Amino acid sequence: MTPTPTTERAWLQGYYEAKELTPEASSRRYARSSHPDASGWLRVTSENAAPHAITNFLLERQVRVPRIGLEIEGVYLVEDFGDLHLHHNPTAEHYAALLRAHRRYFMAQLPAGHPNRALALEAPLFRKELSLFQHASLKQRSGKKLSAEEFSEVELALDALAVMACEGPQALQHRDLHSRNVLIHQGTVALIDHQDMQPGPLFYDLASLTTDAYIDLPEDVQTILRAERRRLGKIAGISPEETDLQYRRTALQRVLKALGTFGRLLTEGRVDYLAAEKRALGHAGTILNDVEQNDEAATRSLSPLLKIDWLRSLSR
Repeated sequence: MTPTPTTERAWLQGYYEAKELTPEASSRRYARSSHPDASGWLRVTSENAAPHAITNFLLERQVRVPRIGLEIEGVYLVEDFGDLHLHHNPTAEHYAALLRAHRRYFMAQLPAGHPNRALALEAPLFRKELSLFQHASLKQRSGKKLSAEEFSEVELALDALAVMACEGPQALQHRDLHSRNVLIHQGTVALIDHQDMQPGPLFYDLASLTTDAYIDLPEDVQTILRAERRRLGKIAGISPEETDLQYRRTALQRVLKALGTFGRLLTEGRVDYLAAEKRALGHAGTILNDVEQNDEAATRSLSPLLKIDWLRSLSR
């Protein structure tokens, strides 16, 4: 008879009773066990291998992320940092700590041979994400029946937005930086869901934080994020006007991308994303209002989006 494995390896192989954590938008699933041998580790089931390279890259830059433990095909262990996320305690101090962590990686370059080095948040990817918004959100969730001509006009506007959103200076981006992907552990912040980190538009991570669909940001946090926008623009050597223009365009793409994801999840029955969709719509309306008032070139290109009342009905 083959002996039963002990400690973490038994947990890795699923010998202990487990409780699955709330599922996220991706296909990854996390589980926790109360068995003492599994203490300190979450069990992750994923179609992708554990993100060793990007985890080590961030740890080398003193960015706190959960370390990876044992691994077999389709399953790996990751440090358990608990369930206290940034959206549970969104203080200015925690956001300031998060921005300090962001500064440690955003101007860095992934090393040669890193699997994410050849990736980038560029127009083709943005257009693919906007296609999900077009079909899963605008078509399925808005309640507005667009004519074939209107749908074609929207497609052209989204083509233009995909190009505009990736213009300007580039830097390394987490790619999904929001309050559910930041943990508060032992008094400081830690990033999770960082496996897709890659170069992209300078303001992408900052736009993700500012247009967070999972929380209403306190005013002092909004002030900190606006100041950081100016700081990044200054580092990149662009004017305050250009900073706002590039941020606005990137933020709009990011919000519409989020709406596409929420639309897909909601049509699959994930009603827990209704509040997130509502917040994202509020952000979309606010950005579109800002575009119309301050960005003449984008207003011309994005006019079909500006005409969609659903996108502007909850503007802040």
